[in-house]
Amino acid sequence: MAGDRPSATEFFLGTLLSVPGRIADATIRRPPPYRWVLSRTRTPRARAARAAERAVVEGLIGRLGAVDGVVHVVTQLDDRRLGPGLGLDPGRRLELVCQLAATAYFATALEIPELLRRIDAAGVADWGSGLRHDPRQPHPPGSVADALAYYRHGGRHPDGSPRNTPALYALGTTLSWDEPGRPPVPEPNATMFNSSISQYTGDPAAPGLVAAARAEHGVILRLSRSGAGGPQRPGYFTVPRGWRRRGH
Repeated sequence: MAGDRPSATEFFLGTLLSVPGRIADATIRRPPPYRWVLSRTRTPRARAARAAERAVVEGLIGRLGAVDGVVHVVTQLDDRRLGPGLGLDPGRRLELVCQLAATAYFATALEIPELLRRIDAAGVADWGSGLRHDPRQPHPPGSVADALAYYRHGGRHPDGSPRNTPALYALGTTLSWDEPGRPPVPEPNATMFNSSISQYTGDPAAPGLVAAARAEHGVILRLSRSGAGGPQRPGYFTVPRGWRRRGH
């Protein structure tokens, strides 16, 4: 109704009053300066968080490498700093996110079912946890039990239809392996991330090392950790929006 519409004066005043808030919001959303990003990632709290995350990653790699019959080949690490607006934080609650992503390669000559049983016994990770589980299915997806069922039933569902290639999943972590008749796991390459700052640590000889290990042992395993632990933990260190405006 016409009586519900704001007058020209009310519209003008409302627009005028909203300008400071829009300016402040735009200031917060503006990508942080390079020097500011470096200063935040070098604080004692950030360094402690980074060290703790590295310990988690190294523990995961160490436990898998210690499984009898498994040989560690090479590990690539990407300690990345992400700015806002990259899809990581759609609500724009954060100014900065630090993630430590890892890809580690292993080799084995074991039959996959025996390998899976040894990985399960070693407690490498809590495979199959944190994923949606259809109660009609006998095993959680990404669990050792589910992967073993794949081999026990010849790679097929109970109705005879083919299943997807199995893999083990934990929160933020995936373990895949070479499967006969399927494309082998991807070999290492220089990774590119759409991040404001990216520090990549890898071995230039990694592709050759993996190819040689595959030829010697037969099967390559690829352990991938994304660096993010879901919406509640986008990275090992975060800085909320408004940090700079509060004088930090």
